[in-house]
Amino acid sequence: MKINWFKISFVFLFIMLFMPSSVFGYSIGTKIDFYTEAGFSKDDKKEITATLISSPDNLHLYIETSFWESKDEETKKEIRESLDALSKEFNEVIYPQLTSVFGNEQAIGADRDARTTIVFHEMKSNVNGYTRNIDAYERNINPFSNQRKLIYINSDLILGEYLKETLAHEFVHLITLNNKDLEYGIVEDKWLNEARAEYAVTLLGYNQNGGNISRRISSFLEKPYTSLTEWEGSSYDYGVINSFIHYLVDHYGVEILVNSLKSNTKGIESINNALSRSGSKDRFSDILINWAIAVQVNDCAVGEKYCFKDKNFKNVYIMPFSNFLPFSGESTLYTGQTLKNHSAHWQRFAGGKGELKIKFSNPSGVIMKVPYIIKSVSGKTDIGFIDVDRQEAELIISGFGKDISYIIIIPVAINNNAQISNGESYFYSITTQTFSKEVQENGNNDIELPFEIDKPLNQMNREELLMVIIRLIIHLLMQGKLVI
Repeated sequence: MKINWFKISFVFLFIMLFMPSSVFGYSIGTKIDFYTEAGFSKDDKKEITATLISSPDNLHLYIETSFWESKDEETKKEIRESLDALSKEFNEVIYPQLTSVFGNEQAIGADRDARTTIVFHEMKSNVNGYTRNIDAYERNINPFSNQRKLIYINSDLILGEYLKETLAHEFVHLITLNNKDLEYGIVEDKWLNEARAEYAVTLLGYNQNGGNISRRISSFLEKPYTSLTEWEGSSYDYGVINSFIHYLVDHYGVEILVNSLKSNTKGIESINNALSRSGSKDRFSDILINWAIAVQVNDCAVGEKYCFKDKNFKNVYIMPFSNFLPFSGESTLYTGQTLKNHSAHWQRFAGGKGELKIKFSNPSGVIMKVPYIIKSVSGKTDIGFIDVDRQEAELIISGFGKDISYIIIIPVAINNNAQISNGESYFYSITTQTFSKEVQENGNNDIELPFEIDKPLNQMNREELLMVIIRLIIHLLMQGKLVI
């Protein structure tokens, strides 16, 4: 009897891909052990047991057994209803929309199943979910692999907030895994991997009424000087990447995220490649500087690149560091600080009168172009740039305190050759000097007094100034111009 091996192989492949999940041991109520990330688990667990609750189209939904069995029947019913709604959202919205934009996740997992597994387990309060790249591989490659297309979500979210947002975010990580690690053997930079996943929430329309993006913006405004690329996993990291990635897409389109994902490079290099592919002459460094201006100005009338278009960011204005200069006489003010790579500071200088001389210095030489914002008394906003040559540069502004209300100087540290996670800081200093010719020529600062004084006001000590004030009050009382 002749055996048709082609037909047998075809039938076997069909069974592996399309037969019900019970064939592979995925029966409702089945308990399975999963490796987990101890740093994310509530009690630093490295392994948990989870129960299969349902297997709707495209998904297997597991819940940590101890969590599930601690719930009463009414709560279990609510959990099932929440998971049913989540499954529907995944099948009808999340999966089709994200794959149509970014491409597909791994076709089948190491378990030879096309479905994505979601494990809900107890996590630390500041963790919503995560993925592990090692789960894409069989255990003969990594013994701690769960051998599935797998997403982990905090079980508290099932009946809480941000459930669908978290699933969308984590699913983008599976897509990235397929397009970077499995396709090219490279690991995406953490900051860009997270930024792309965060933008997916906006792409799906989940941020239309604030929601998750509101807390991200709050975190950004609290610490806007957080490094964009040195990822530590804090709420401030998520704040700054949301601000930057929404600005990036506002001005360059979602194609920048797609093309950087499809690139055989990673991080900043992949962004630059995507910009070149789109025909833009801008590079990551240019965009970072323009973003640093936009989060302070946020007004398209000042310049098309100095604003956000996403309505969630329309009222985003960061609070700069404030530096005040004396309103009279000559003064010098020095400030020196350090910056992390790919971060910015906003230094506001106000007060003073006359000519303002600014000296900028950065010994490391990584700050090559310093933007500044001049706000006129009339309300006009002007943008300028200081080109830093040989680690130092100077700028002179006339009419400070008269025509000019204040200036904001924005140092941006950019060292694209440094290792992303090296944690290095870069020192810079700003020295400002003011001198008013009017003060020199008129020691009384143009203040007309109804009596003579022995010397200019700006040369008087505190006691002498106090006597002048008392004499002025007495004079006004006698003239009936002041009533106490």
